[in-house]
Amino acid sequence: MAEELPVSIAERRLDNVPHYPDRHEPVGFMLRLVKALHTYGVPSYELERLMTNVADQLGYGLQTTAVPTSITMTFIQDEDKPRTYVIRSNAGEVNVDKLSRTTDVAHAVINGEMSTEEGAKELTEIANSAPLHNKFWMIFCFMIVSICISRIFGGGVEEIITASVTGLVVGTFVNIGGLRSETVSNLMPALSAFIATVISFGFNYWLGLSSTYIPVVSGIMVLIPGMMLTIAMAELATQNLVSGTARLLGAGVIFIQMTLGVAIGTQVASLIFGQASITTSIDHQLPEWTVWLAITISSWALMMLFQSRSKHLPWIVVTICLSFFISRWAGSYMGVATGAFFGALTVGVFSNLAYRIKQVPTAAIMMPGFIILVPGSVGFKSLTELLEHNIIGGLETAFNMMIVGVSLITGLLVSSIATLPKPAIKTETTVGPEDNE
Repeated sequence: MAEELPVSIAERRLDNVPHYPDRHEPVGFMLRLVKALHTYGVPSYELERLMTNVADQLGYGLQTTAVPTSITMTFIQDEDKPRTYVIRSNAGEVNVDKLSRTTDVAHAVINGEMSTEEGAKELTEIANSAPLHNKFWMIFCFMIVSICISRIFGGGVEEIITASVTGLVVGTFVNIGGLRSETVSNLMPALSAFIATVISFGFNYWLGLSSTYIPVVSGIMVLIPGMMLTIAMAELATQNLVSGTARLLGAGVIFIQMTLGVAIGTQVASLIFGQASITTSIDHQLPEWTVWLAITISSWALMMLFQSRSKHLPWIVVTICLSFFISRWAGSYMGVATGAFFGALTVGVFSNLAYRIKQVPTAAIMMPGFIILVPGSVGFKSLTELLEHNIIGGLETAFNMMIVGVSLITGLLVSSIATLPKPAIKTETTVGPEDNE
């Protein structure tokens, strides 16, 4: 009887591919290691460099090309003919803990502390391990992030209430409903934006919101591809043009899906609640201290969403609060782009310090830090303005998004002295495994 095909070829285990090298062989181990790193979101420029170091340690020549949907690896050893393998793979779950443990395996092999057999066994354990925080915590934290983002964007009580419901419903849909079908998963940005828009207009009908835009963007903020956009620009800056362009277009498609979801949601809401349109005005403000409370709480919620360990929370809170303050202060005096530069510089510096002092994975700090700084919400706003036929405003906002993105990458370049962001990648020659809680 033929083996049942998996849901997605990109998610197919290499163990199930006929005639592939065994995972305990050096080549088989490297193929599985590169797919794991790619799945957990390591940028192309860092992935290629790390795998070259692994291959050198194992006595192989290696050429690697990684793009968002596939990896090509050519192995050369002694007088043997080069062997080329192509792996179909997509970026998968956002899991800082698994990413950190996988890179620990890579560096242990590079340093001669672990054999390929031991490394292969460890990769299997990592892949099969349960998430640190279950899906019910994910739903709760999705709602908390929506509430906090709503306040950070200047929302009042009504907007915060609406954002809480939006975040709860969208979070439930993403963490439960979206896992049942690959088609639903692919349409998740559009469906989530549709749900958030209808809920926002419903609460506007009942409560009278000052801004219908804030609850919408707050409810889908975690899904906005700001980090993807930033990594794409980093890859372009390092001359990984194919990968950077593909990732940039991928982020653009997600933005377009979200805009389509808002457009359809607006039309449906107009039929149900009467004439509806996206509004961005804010007529009232809560006390300033509530912003800092929202920043602190969102740090904890983002730590949970990205599957980081709770012992890293103090570093995450300090970095996010300080980068937000510096970005805001610099932006008020020197412009938004300059503020983004100094904010990214702060995140990069503290990520490096946290790693050097306490071995905190850089991704544990960079990923939540960039949710606050990345221009994803700006890009979404530019498309909604185009949707409202504000062509000049939409193009101006999109241009500002690109300027902010360049500023973020420049800040990260400077923070690491011309070494670009390395999510959980370790650079020392001797690295021990991360402590477990």
